[in-house]
Amino acid sequence: MMDLDRIPEALEIVTEDETEPVVVQKHRLSSIMPIVIFSYIGVTIRLGLSFLGNNQTPLNAAFWTNFVGCFIMGFFVEQKMHIHNHFSQLYIGLTTGLCGSITTFSGLMYNSCVALFGPSSHYTYPISNYLSVITSAFASSFVGFTIGRHLSIFLLPSSSTTTKRIQYLNSSVRIWLFPILLVFSIPILILLAVLLPYGRYTYFIYSIIFAPFGSLTRYALSVLFNFNPNFPLGTLFANILGSYIYFGMVAINEYVPALSPLVKQILISIIQGYCGCLTTVSTFILEIDTIKKRKYIYLYFVMSLLPIQIVYIILGDIFSLICSPSS
Repeated sequence: MMDLDRIPEALEIVTEDETEPVVVQKHRLSSIMPIVIFSYIGVTIRLGLSFLGNNQTPLNAAFWTNFVGCFIMGFFVEQKMHIHNHFSQLYIGLTTGLCGSITTFSGLMYNSCVALFGPSSHYTYPISNYLSVITSAFASSFVGFTIGRHLSIFLLPSSSTTTKRIQYLNSSVRIWLFPILLVFSIPILILLAVLLPYGRYTYFIYSIIFAPFGSLTRYALSVLFNFNPNFPLGTLFANILGSYIYFGMVAINEYVPALSPLVKQILISIIQGYCGCLTTVSTFILEIDTIKKRKYIYLYFVMSLLPIQIVYIILGDIFSLICSPSS
């Protein structure tokens, strides 16, 4: 076990290679399989966390998923060198697939809009609610990320027997693990979607089916555009694009008349599955933490929020109830 007094020191001496953004330099086709498998798990965790409290409350809806996802991200980022050296596909699955699918930037943007346009007895309350959702969600996400890093260093120092045992196990399963899981998971999900009777939670299965498409779109954008470590355009594009699609799906679901219950479930699945996995808070927090120049941190943060919030607020004002929770 590592001494608690050494944790801050360990965090300070981590090399640049150990804290580089999630998208690693070698992008191989084999990375797709772990992203798909872990996106199934990530979206399931996110949908499950929505039952921890009143999900119709904007702050609660934005808090737990992003805190938990960023906590897990921080934990595995500190183990990056070990995991990546011995099982690189596992690392990208855990970070891009799992954590990226648990957290959702588009959901956070939508819930801030809900807080702004929700019912209020005083004209200053919506602004206060809006700022509280934005501030609390990002602050808690960063706290979760930091706690995860500290806990990872404390529990799994590089010399621990647990870490060595993980290395041994990786060598025996890394070749066939994800291909086998992928081959079995696809027909199982299709059968569940076809055979299970339609119900209130049908969107769970459809969301899991849509999840890999969102995660893989985000991964593709990061491969294409994350060439500047001081300004990761890939994640920026993914968060903006996913948030716009999210808003469009909500508008269709709320305002297009005569939609069948099944179509509404599919729209919710696109929102939760595709858009929720296309956008990410965990990678966003990691990139904020690893960008070296402070001016780029502020620019990246503002450019990630401003285009989304401008569109949401303008259209939310036009459709006065578009950001209100469904009754």
